[in-house]
Amino acid sequence: MEKSSLLYQTWFIHSEDRLHAFAQVRKGSRNVVKTIREGTFPRDLHGSALEEVMDVIASQTEIFKGAKHAFMWKPKLRIPDIYENRGNQMAFADMLASVLETGSSVKKLMALNALASKNIKGLGPSVSNILYFLEPSVFPPFNTKIVEGYNLLSHAKIRLGRWDDYFTLRDGMIALNEKGSLFSKDLGAISAFLFDIGALNYVVPENSDQYLIAEQRHTTRKALEKRGRLQLHKDLHYRIQYLLADVGNAIGYRSWIAGNDHNRTAGGKRLGDISIPRLPSSIEALSEHDRKIVGLIDVLWFNPDGSPACAFEVEKSTSIMSGMNRMDDLYESLKTDMTLYIVAPDNREREVLAQFNRPHYMHQHDLHDHIRYILFKDLSDNYESLKRFGQDFSILGPISHFPDGRLVS
Repeated sequence: MEKSSLLYQTWFIHSEDRLHAFAQVRKGSRNVVKTIREGTFPRDLHGSALEEVMDVIASQTEIFKGAKHAFMWKPKLRIPDIYENRGNQMAFADMLASVLETGSSVKKLMALNALASKNIKGLGPSVSNILYFLEPSVFPPFNTKIVEGYNLLSHAKIRLGRWDDYFTLRDGMIALNEKGSLFSKDLGAISAFLFDIGALNYVVPENSDQYLIAEQRHTTRKALEKRGRLQLHKDLHYRIQYLLADVGNAIGYRSWIAGNDHNRTAGGKRLGDISIPRLPSSIEALSEHDRKIVGLIDVLWFNPDGSPACAFEVEKSTSIMSGMNRMDDLYESLKTDMTLYIVAPDNREREVLAQFNRPHYMHQHDLHDHIRYILFKDLSDNYESLKRFGQDFSILGPISHFPDGRLVS
């Protein structure tokens, strides 16, 4: 997973632009108050002091990308009604002035509540995106992905665009922040964390099903690509099988490659030539159904006595779920103390984590405790070292991950 792409982890790193934005928004908000009180505030966002403020905010990370849109004048809907209604303009200005001038958090919240009670048409909690830059420890931002992330994590039913829901969200975020002690009092970091969850940038058990639905749509589109690219996927699949089997043979195991792949080639080498020709007698003694399950696992490592030590399912482009289900079936068939590995490309790590965190697997503690995942690049980059220094499957520890993403060793 590309940890560096997560907004919450980089919120305070290289944040000079954001620190400058706080000062710009504060200065610009004072100008908004001034122009409204002087009667020079225009009847449109364009060219106003408010537009200057929103341009600064909209440039600050993905969270605020669409913040300006809520304040754009929509003539047909007559919203937001702060361009034609003088009373609404003054209520907006009074709220901003109170937040800027008072040092009391309670009074700041009371000022916002007074604005909310006006029920100004089209002027909902999108105002909070301005207020965050005026008082980041009191007002969190508010947008669709933050709401979705909070609802997924807390099982709440916060609705976008409602003031009462905004205040409920704020209370919940502060409680979550205080309980976890993971973020600073600046509510930007926890907002970014919830945004990452809502945007499916960060896979947790609560959003894994949504991530898989989104990923499935992507997989469907990929299925429409040219046949030549599919062949490249297959070739890489066979190469990974070859590397796994070769490592197993080199460190003292007897490697088995799925029976229907024995005549496949990787780099001009026949896969069947580095696989044992038939399954050990311990496997042959199983029922026909169980033998079929074992025989079709991509790669198996057997101990010299014929007992299984490790199993590997390579998922280059096929469904991660299908690989997990085969591992599930294998574990149920053998009921032995073996280690199971999903081997996948680096860019599918989030999908692997989403599958590992599905309730079906989370609740099967024996399976969950035995399963790991390995990324293609880690296997390829360390292939020769694994063969040279390995004594048993523990050599895979430094390149394999637990179901929560942590490295085994």
